[in-house]
Amino acid sequence: MDHSHMDHSGMGHGDMGHGDMPMMCSMNMLFTWDTTNLCIIFRQWHIRGTTSLVFSLLAIIAISAGYEALREGIRRYESSVAAKQEAVPSEPNTESSTLLGVGRSSQADTIGRRAHLVKAVLYGAQNFYAFMIM
Repeated sequence: MDHSHMDHSGMGHGDMGHGDMPMMCSMNMLFTWDTTNLCIIFRQWHIRGTTSLVFSLLAIIAISAGYEALREGIRRYESSVAAKQEAVPSEPNTESSTLLGVGRSSQADTIGRRAHLVKAVLYGAQNFYAFMIM
């Protein structure tokens, strides 16, 4: 088919604005040295030059150190809860005590419930942090 007689030069495509388009994030999933259009964690955290790359690397180190500090804080909290529970005097075993709580006082149960709730929140924060770093 001969289409030489069709002239599409008069078709106006308008100003598509390709020159002022914002830089897109590159999707390099493998280890690469190319930092052009690199985005870290969010699209808004965009590497545009050497200075932003250096500050981003320092921020990533600080975030990772914060994660390790959170993990250490959780370990210390668990140790302190265990010490508090051991320090509470145990109740004598009587016929009216339940089988699941033999030798434990109600104060130790209260400490354990509160600690369980706090540990659940800390675990959620730790997992959020871990997925953000990943």
